[in-house]
Formats: sequence, C-alpha cells, structure tokens
Amino acid sequence: MNTIDNNVSDLTFKLINNLDLDDYEDIVAGRLVLLNPKTNEPSSAYIELASPEHQARKRIDLARTRKLRSEYSQTGKMPSTDPVDDIEEETDYLVASTLGWNLSQGGAPVLFTAEAARKLFTDPKKQWVRAQALAGLRKTELFIKDSAKA
Repeated sequence: MNTIDNNVSDLTFKLINNLDLDDYEDIVAGRLVLLNPKTNEPSSAYIELASPEHQARKRIDLARTRKLRSEYSQTGKMPSTDPVDDIEEETDYLVASTLGWNLSQGGAPVLFTAEAARKLFTDPKKQWVRAQALAGLRKTELFIKDSAKA
C-alpha cells in the first residue's frame, strides 16, 4: 500500500469511526430537567436521579432480579403480582433513586427528603412529575458524561 492509500484509509476510518470509547463514561447520578407539562419546554427545575450504577439503585435492581428468579425457579412461572403492590414497589424505587432536587411549590423551595419525595410521587395531582421521573430513570444518556478533552 502506498502513502496515498494509507492516508485515504486513515481518513476513511476517522470519518466512519468518530466515536472514541474514552470520550464517554457512566456516572452515578444524572440531572433530569423537568419539562413544563403543558408546553413540553424545559424548565429550571430538576431532579437528581441515581444511575443504574449507583449503589442504592443497583442493590434494589439486583434484589428484584434475585426475587423473580427464585420465584420462577420454584414454580416455573413468572410471578403474578397485585397492581397496587406494583405501584407501591415503583414508588419505593423512585424514592430510593431520587437523590435531590431544586423544586418549588407555592413560590417556596421544597426541601428534599425521602418523605417529601414519597409525598410528591404519590400526589394524584402531580403524576406528571412521577411520569417524568420514571422516564428519566430509563434515559441512558442522562447517566453518561462527556469526558472528551477539548
């Protein structure tokens, strides 16, 4: 191969393979910017969520998997659960996965606590927040940091 062929080959590789694995890394928490539920526009409000690699969330995920596998191995069937139990388990998961926020209500800041998170995620008038938080937990890009050196 001559020099021109090598240069074309290098250029082709760079054009095709423009993703360097070292440019990105998983992080343990991500900031979910809440969207206005009417306009879908980003707001200044956010919720800090634990990533799948965060110890608290990982512990819950592994415990859930172990439980399902154990029940399946004993019965040979996927376990059937009560929808009310499913909602309560989902709420527990949301609360454990929420690490903080900068929310306000009635013009005053809402202090973050696990109890406040539970109250928010179970408020029948604030299910839009719950829905956004649940969707945020599934957003892979929320938990990836651009580590590229500029």
